[in-house]
Amino acid sequence: MLRHFYGPFHQQVETTLETAERASGERDLGIDPASGKPIIVRIGRFGPVVQIGRGDDTENKPRYANLRPHQSIETISLEEALDLFKLPMVLGQYEEKEVSVNIGRFGPYVKFGEQFVSIPKGEEPLDVNLDRAIEII
Repeated sequence: MLRHFYGPFHQQVETTLETAERASGERDLGIDPASGKPIIVRIGRFGPVVQIGRGDDTENKPRYANLRPHQSIETISLEEALDLFKLPMVLGQYEEKEVSVNIGRFGPYVKFGEQFVSIPKGEEPLDVNLDRAIEII
């Protein structure tokens, strides 16, 4: 019974290994309007990333940005990918210290001098202006 099942099954596996197309795990989104380099979304070492540039030029290394938890390699648009490179974003000065927003290991935050303050759940860091950042601080 095993030989009857395994013989044809093994042959199908061997045929598939030889002839099947492989998923590359990366998707081209378009061209960066600022640099003219390709924008690619792919799986990186620590999860899904957007990459500007191919990495084949040793002088100009690619730039990377992690995808947000609600974003997917299959569905992210070029505009959403470009928005990821807007961070960190400096909002201005408050009490003679620089105020900026960014996304870190523990989620989006406001940086005030040397202090890091989490942005409440549901708020996007790109939507935070200086007044809202001061409220959060």
